[in-house]
Amino acid sequence: MKKISFFLIALSMTFASCENFLDESPSSKLPTNTAITSVTDLSNAINGVYYTLVNEQYGLAGDMFLYADLKGTDTKYISKGGHCSYLSDYQTSANDGHPDGFWSDIYSALGRANYAIEGATGMTVPTADQADYDDNMAELHAIRGWLHFQGAILFCQIPTVTGVDMNAANSGLPISDKVFPVAYQPTRATLTETYTFITSELETSLLTLSKDAKSGRINYWAAKAILSRVYLYMGNNNKALEYAADVIANSGKSLYTAAEYTSVWSQTFTKESLFELGVTDLTNAQRNSIGYYCTPEGYAECAATDAFFAYATADLADVRSTMIEQKIYGTKNQGYYTNKYPGQAGSTTPTYTNSPKIIRMSEVYLIAAEAAVKGGTATGAQSAAFYINKLRTNRIAAYADVPSVTLDDVMAERRLELAFEGHRFFDLVRNNITFDNPVVGSVVPTDYRVIMAIPQRERDIAPSLVQNPLY
Repeated sequence: MKKISFFLIALSMTFASCENFLDESPSSKLPTNTAITSVTDLSNAINGVYYTLVNEQYGLAGDMFLYADLKGTDTKYISKGGHCSYLSDYQTSANDGHPDGFWSDIYSALGRANYAIEGATGMTVPTADQADYDDNMAELHAIRGWLHFQGAILFCQIPTVTGVDMNAANSGLPISDKVFPVAYQPTRATLTETYTFITSELETSLLTLSKDAKSGRINYWAAKAILSRVYLYMGNNNKALEYAADVIANSGKSLYTAAEYTSVWSQTFTKESLFELGVTDLTNAQRNSIGYYCTPEGYAECAATDAFFAYATADLADVRSTMIEQKIYGTKNQGYYTNKYPGQAGSTTPTYTNSPKIIRMSEVYLIAAEAAVKGGTATGAQSAAFYINKLRTNRIAAYADVPSVTLDDVMAERRLELAFEGHRFFDLVRNNITFDNPVVGSVVPTDYRVIMAIPQRERDIAPSLVQNPLY
């Protein structure tokens, strides 16, 4: 059977069934653009895009979500099962499963999004459905921007790393902005072109995205929060602060209180959640789910280091000190594990069923603080200390406000608040911080291994794709 590049997979794919996904109608068997004839079809097709990202080992309900924790400073594997532990070892090559899996999940989802956009463009829409149609089409553009960003931070240098040439040939991703013919040979854009596409898609989506809550999907406030993260990674601190401040002030979302903090992790679509993917007992990555990696009764490949356990539990007045505990399964896999993935309340498969929080309000406060401490300014924004004090007040008993904070303070707060949520490695690299990984030792932000290899499978099919240096 002829191999098909995942970049081009949109041409031959069908929308996989999303039965029970978000409790909406399935999007099964929508093979061509002629299958989208109503706003309901369009909405179901969007569910199919999200389904791609939660039902596989390498998706955002599995290895991709934990990538930055595994490659950072604060986790280790207790049992090296070879599922996600290879990421901790920095051992992935162009022929390994992780680059291929990450690439295929991202570009398969993009292929579905492109098919939906092209299939629904020009569709006759009843007046009563026009607002929903515009919202769905905007969401697809937001998805395309977000997924290109996910790909860029995995396979390309982050723009703020010292010495990065944003205009270097083949420094970015292949841009997936349409359904391509099978014979098409993709090439890599520059980083400038890649991030221009990312921001353009997300900015465009804001024009017609609904502000209404959409559980498991991107609405206006989710897109704006994602944009604040993108701008922070780009070093555009003014925009990062502007968008984060707007989300904080106007989205209607709020920080968990200390009293709520320990119980929210078994719940879905909570008060902080701007965007999380919907995982259910029937739609999950099974033994490659984030919860299964983070428990001694599972693969035990993502536990806290002794040093991070000591760091995270040093202040017993901080509710986050309760989020890591020593656990053991019978006589096996003793270690320090996060309590962020206990399984959804009522789940029959709790280690499989944890919805990844793609972006939540705590991170937006931290984005605002970091952008402000780096000199960002925006109308209506507050100081970096304001955002840090608000967060700490909701985490630490009898907390007293501080008058000012440094970048080190913000990084320390990110380390505590966002542990096991896919941030630590990226935070260190994008801030040009050399760090010690518990497996491989010292890592500098310019180490070639801080980005993934372009999968050899893709390059065999599309030799026009230039490999990342030293792979």
